[in-house]
Formats: sequence, C-alpha cells, structure tokens
Amino acid sequence: MSEMPAGIKPRILVISTLGLERFVPALGALGAIRACHPEAEIILLTTQAVAAFAQTAPYFDTVWIDDTNQQINPALWHLGKRLEAATFVRVYDLDATPHTKRLFWVMYGLRALPLSRRSIEWSGAIPGTLLNHDDPRREAMHLVDRWAAQLKLADIGLLHRPDLSWVARQVQSFNVPFRMNAPFTLISATPGPGSSWPADRYGELAVALAASGQIPVLVGTDTPPEVCETVANFCPSAVDLTGQATINELVFLAWAATAAVGPDNGVMHLTAAGGCRTVVLYNGASDPALVGQRGPKVSILRRGQLSEIPVGEVVATLEARK
Repeated sequence: MSEMPAGIKPRILVISTLGLERFVPALGALGAIRACHPEAEIILLTTQAVAAFAQTAPYFDTVWIDDTNQQINPALWHLGKRLEAATFVRVYDLDATPHTKRLFWVMYGLRALPLSRRSIEWSGAIPGTLLNHDDPRREAMHLVDRWAAQLKLADIGLLHRPDLSWVARQVQSFNVPFRMNAPFTLISATPGPGSSWPADRYGELAVALAASGQIPVLVGTDTPPEVCETVANFCPSAVDLTGQATINELVFLAWAATAAVGPDNGVMHLTAAGGCRTVVLYNGASDPALVGQRGPKVSILRRGQLSEIPVGEVVATLEARK
C-alpha cells in the first residue's frame, strides 16, 4: 500500500452497495480488512437501508451513502467526484458490478485508462489494476470464497468468522408484544429474487407454528401487505413486526428465536450469521452454491418455483433441526 506522510492516516474505501443480503455475508471480510489496516481511516460506501446498521459496526470510521440508485445520473457524477477528492490509497470493491466499474471511471478519469491503471490499488475485478482478482473460476465461487480469494491478493490471509457480538452494545431497550423468553419463530416474507412464496403458505405456516407452541413473528421490510393480512386472518395470534424493528433489533430477535424461515433475503442472512436455526426457501432465480447462507444451523430448500415448496416440508425441516 502507498506510503503516507507522517501524521496522516491512509484513507481506504470499502464498497458494499448491494443491500443487507450482501453486507451481512461480507462481515467476515470487513473484519479482516479492518484488522489488516488498524491505523487507517476506513470509509464504507453503502446504501441508505444498510447505513444505520453499518454505522454501529466496529469496522469503519465513516459511512457514506450511495444515492445513485445504481444508475447513470447526475448523482453518480457527484458521488464520483466526492470519491476522487478523498484520495483513497486503496479500494476494496466487494460488489464488482457494472455500477462499481462506472465509479472506477468517474473516480480516476484518465488514470482509469488501461495503460495508466496499473498502479491503482483496486481490490476487485477491474482488469489491469494492481489487485485485480482475475481467477477464471471467480464467477463460479460462493461469494464468501470469492472475497477470500480476492483479499488474499491484497495480503489479507484469512477472513474472520461473521461476528455480530458488537450489536449487544448498541441496543439499549427493545420492547416487543410478547416475552422474549417465550418460544417464537421469525418469518421474513420479504421476497428474494424471482417468484414469491404464496401468501396462504405463510398463513398455513403460522398456523402450524402456533399449533406447535411457537409464536409466529413476521419481520423484515418490503413485506407484501397481502402476506401480513393473510397471516393475520389465518393465525390471529401471530405478531406483525414488519417495518418496526431496526436491523440491530432483528439481531436480538434472531439470538432469542427458536428458528427463522423465509426466502433468500437479507434477514435470512442476518439470522444465519446470528446463529439462529434458519430455513431458507430458494427458487431458480438464485443459486445457494453462489450466494447461500452458511452455518451449521442453516437448511436450504430449493425448487424451480417457491410455490413448489409445501408448508409440510418447511415444518418437517424445522422439526428435524431441533
């Protein structure tokens, strides 16, 4: 990494702008980056939805918001100029998307030209840069393995295990309409890629959970209203916390919950990282071999369409994992 004048901290940028479903799996990589650069000023570029959660993490000095909506617009130009002015000595691009390639060009201008970029310390997938991860197997790697291989080129050896223990210092009080020591199961119905699990399946699942002594608790954001309405009609004892709990509070719920169920979304990554027994529903639109939740308490059910996964199979999987 480039030397800095005495008394000036090197400034490092970390890019993670693909939402909670990519930020949470990256926690191990983020911890490793911070451990490798303990004296640096590390700035995270992320989305508005993740920013408040990220600001409480111990890995960053500052959190900047990418408000471009991943589009070519005036906001992209202004963001690029802000990034350029920050004079980062190194960038860790954990997204490696067309959007981050655009940021690269706006940040570096003429230096981004192929014959001029060789000295740019961009850890990602920009050909010709100093830390380019050009393994032909890259796109076939699980995203965590991809980050590990990418960071190894930047002399970061082992990724840390995803750690959420720091959340315990952030939540001062959290009130829910049930006893946290009562058995409850989280249901995160926020749709993942592709089709959604039918609303009546969530209702049937809530009924089955209640019959087994569990309190069904709906959580997450962007949950289709018809799911909340259907669950309430099927199971009046279910608790609806959708849109009410912060991400930090969701971690507390995951620590206390018996289990969590939902499609491939950010909350399912959060519950898995929190050590909660997690059953994730996948369809053909996303591949668990590439983006799946990991952990000893994770079970993945996959069909071409989510509607092909019956409630009975989900309940049986929950029972089998006890």
